Amino acid sequence: MFDVLTELQLTPPHGHVIMQLTQHGPMRMRDMAESMVCDASYITALADRLEELGLAERRAAADDRRVKELALTEAGRRAGERLDAIFATPPPAMATLTPAERRTLAAIARKLHDGEHAEQWM
Repeated sequence: MFDVLTELQLTPPHGHVIMQLTQHGPMRMRDMAESMVCDASYITALADRLEELGLAERRAAADDRRVKELALTEAGRRAGERLDAIFATPPPAMATLTPAERRTLAAIARKLHDGEHAEQWM
């Protein structure tokens, strides 16, 4: 992932924004700030860089023209697909696990994800 981000001249937070937009489509900038638990001015700085590189664009929200949302450009969609493919590919160490170990790992991951405190991990 870091190799792709470096190639695209981006930092991990930029990659996070691209992944959010890839998964959820255009987002209001304030919603992006809430999802990343950061100040809206930080999202503005990230959006500035993504626009500068032609990966995203700010536009008026369809339901309220006063509100700005961030959307990926075609180049941004391609970058998001690349990053998504990296996250969808298990690390090579997973191949060393037996089928039983993979099932156990999946069960543990489900339990952590579905637990009553799952929001702490997301």
